[in-house]
Amino acid sequence: MGQSTPELPAETLISAVDNARRGVVTHITIEGERVAAIVSESTVAMSQLLTALLTSEMAASALPAVLPTVFAWASSLPDTDTHLKAFASELREAVVAESPERIQRVLDDWQAVAEVRAGERST
Repeated sequence: MGQSTPELPAETLISAVDNARRGVVTHITIEGERVAAIVSESTVAMSQLLTALLTSEMAASALPAVLPTVFAWASSLPDTDTHLKAFASELREAVVAESPERIQRVLDDWQAVAEVRAGERST
């Protein structure tokens, strides 16, 4: 039988990242469910960089133009320019608030709008 992965408590995200640097599986609790997670230092750095960029008005102004590159479904949004700006604004607010749940909700909501527009989903 396989050896079970040792469970190490992660009191903070920082300790979880330190454990991941050493290749240790860390268990965290998300919405009451205990899950294994390895968060690489580069992933945390990218997240911090994105948050810092989106607090800059000049950098954030480029967000509507790049959204369809990252989220192909965004090109199906009606009145694309207006909707991309609204999508970018909501996404920016969620990222700056550092709320993964809010980010997911924004992505899910806007993808649903795009899918309805493309005829892939009904309301």
